[in-house]
Amino acid sequence: MKKIVIYTDGSCLGNPGPGGYGVLIQPNGDEIILSGGEESTTNNRMEMTAVLEALKWLADNASGIEQAEIYSDSSLVVNSMKEGWKRKANLDIWAEIDKAMIALNDVEIVWHWVKGHSDNKFNEKVDQIAVEESKKFGSTSNVELPTELADGYFCQKCNKKVDGRLSYNAQADMIRVDCEKCGNYIIFAEKTPANLKEAKKRILASKAQIEKIKQIKEDQGETVGEKEMKKLKTLTREQADQIINSAQTLW
Repeated sequence: MKKIVIYTDGSCLGNPGPGGYGVLIQPNGDEIILSGGEESTTNNRMEMTAVLEALKWLADNASGIEQAEIYSDSSLVVNSMKEGWKRKANLDIWAEIDKAMIALNDVEIVWHWVKGHSDNKFNEKVDQIAVEESKKFGSTSNVELPTELADGYFCQKCNKKVDGRLSYNAQADMIRVDCEKCGNYIIFAEKTPANLKEAKKRILASKAQIEKIKQIKEDQGETVGEKEMKKLKTLTREQADQIINSAQTLW
């Protein structure tokens, strides 16, 4: 049986915010990379887009391929495809995925969930590709943050001007500005010395820490949806460590 292995991943700096996706296709020992992104999107949309682009590539290159193994660290994507989870959002992309699956009727698709940041070198590679794409699209939204915050920012959720809270995303090497009142993501700021000095007082939790906390919550029977993930992504490294260490102490 001729089969092919594909790894996919999506990334979003802000959720919503600038996002990217990465696809690694391994036919006959070679590597084919697909990537791209959007200026304003969500993590789930990028995870799904990565899978969609992989399926489109398969549809164009499926001659002789009998089986495709697709790996993703998105439980939403894998369980929706394997277990038929109910689809509540991003129905436009789901429709495109369904269309691509119909075109691949003669190819057996085997879905695999792979734990993110678990030393799987191929998953790590597509993660890096997705993050780099996010950074490319994020750069189009960067604006200079004044040294003095007298003018502040406009929070669409609060519908008023706010000072803005700066945080540093070390993994993406970007400065995030959130509303200090409601926590809503506002924009990514330029990396001026003054901005970096202020932002590095509040270094955001790493993706590995966020995934660990998500797993802890799920092990405790909690459902971690998109809204909860947004909250987790505003945690600092210290706050994330406290949650993880507290859970480990309890066990």
